[in-house]
Amino acid sequence: MRSGIGHVLALFAALGPACLAQNWEVGGVGGFAITRDQTVTSAGGTAKAGFKRAPAAGAIAGQDLYRFLSGEMRYTYRFGDLRVSGNGQEATFSAQTHAVHYDLLFHTAPRGARVRPFVAGGGGIKFFRGTGKERAYQPLNNFALLTKTQEVEGLISVGAGVKATVSDRILLRVEFRDYITQFPKEVIAPSPGAKLSGWLHDLVPMVGITFRF
Repeated sequence: MRSGIGHVLALFAALGPACLAQNWEVGGVGGFAITRDQTVTSAGGTAKAGFKRAPAAGAIAGQDLYRFLSGEMRYTYRFGDLRVSGNGQEATFSAQTHAVHYDLLFHTAPRGARVRPFVAGGGGIKFFRGTGKERAYQPLNNFALLTKTQEVEGLISVGAGVKATVSDRILLRVEFRDYITQFPKEVIAPSPGAKLSGWLHDLVPMVGITFRF
């Protein structure tokens, strides 16, 4: 995990000198992540499993490729505990989530316009890591177990937003992202006999600032 994140940070650092000679944007975004829970079914009924709502923050390095098309390398860190809830109970477990992906942005206004709405799509990977303290007994353990382990899933990134020019070098961004992965069934492990599957949607509205070079 640490090695993978270190490589991502090294990549963003390496992009710095290139920004001086090309039409690049570099900056950061912040927002709030809301995950759509999945249903866990067992002989005891049903429960919900997923991640608690929490802040998210990230870094962007992007380049205008053509008049209406740009590309971005992105890293997003999501706070928020794992959780299972149902029957008036809830179990939580500390966790970290890291997303690394490349997106293409299709703008409705040309390069150089002061306001540029866009839609985005791309892919990458998402790291899930349980960091809490495991205990002998966990509420709702007949549905799922929240574990101190890590997992990597393929990521689909889709979204839309708008870039607005604040000055010659500064852009304001407002956007909405849906980070889509298979449900991480190692960090949130269904109990024997329980059924848990499907896609995890992490919905993240964001606001950010980028600097144009």
